[in-house]
Amino acid sequence: MKKFRIAFGLMSLLILVAATAAQAHDMWLEKRGDRAWLLYGHPGSTDPYPLSRITALTGITANQWKVALEPVEHKGEAFAWLNDDFALLCVDFDNKYWYNTEEDGWRNFLDPREVRGTVIDEGRSWKLAKEIVSWQPFMAQPIGQRIEIVPLKDPTSLKQGDSLPVMVYYEGKPAPTTGAAVSITSDFAIEHPEMRTLTDQKPVNVKIGPAGRQLIIGKYEHRLDDTRRVWYAFSLSFTTK
Repeated sequence: MKKFRIAFGLMSLLILVAATAAQAHDMWLEKRGDRAWLLYGHPGSTDPYPLSRITALTGITANQWKVALEPVEHKGEAFAWLNDDFALLCVDFDNKYWYNTEEDGWRNFLDPREVRGTVIDEGRSWKLAKEIVSWQPFMAQPIGQRIEIVPLKDPTSLKQGDSLPVMVYYEGKPAPTTGAAVSITSDFAIEHPEMRTLTDQKPVNVKIGPAGRQLIIGKYEHRLDDTRRVWYAFSLSFTTK
C-alpha cells in the first residue's frame, strides 16, 4: 500500500507539472511541402495534444476564399494535406478549462466543475495561429480570428534586423491594452522571447530574426471577474530568405 501511495503521488506530480507546462505552451503552423503541421510547445521542443481540440483548420486562397482542412493525427501531433494553392493557413484550438488552486496548483479539465480547495485563477484557454505561405495585401488587415497578430507590411520580404510593425486585433478591433502582450522578435531560435505589454493601440515593432522560419507570439488575458479569465495564446509564422 505504501508503494502504491508513493507511485500515485509521483504520478499526480507528473500530471500536475505537465498541466502547468501545457497551459503556458504556444502553438504555431508550419507548411512543409504539401502538408500543414500544427505544432504545440516551444521552438525545438513540441508535445503531443488531443486531435479533438482542433476546432477549425482553414486554408485561405489569394482571393480570400476559405477552405476547411481536415486534420490527420500523426504520432501525437496533426497535419492537414494541402490539396489547393493557399496563401494563408490558420487554426483555432480549444485548450479547455483550467483551475489554479492553492492546494493543487494548475489542473486542466474538459469543462468547468467543482474543485477542491481555494481557487486562485480559473478560466477557458484558447490557442490560435496563422502561417503566411505567400504574402497578399489582405493580410495587412484582420482575417476574422478571435484574436490575431496582423503584420502591416509584407514580412516575408524583410531581412535579419529589419523591423516589422504589427497590430494585435481582438474581435476585429485593436486589442485592449490591459492584459495583452506580443513578442518583440520573430527569431525562431529563441524559445521564450521577450514580450512587450501593449500600452496603447498603436503598432509594435518586431525585430526580424536570421533568414528562415520566423515566429511572433502573443498573449492576452481577458478578465471576467476577480478569479475567472479567458486566456489566449496566438501566433503568426512566416519564412524569410
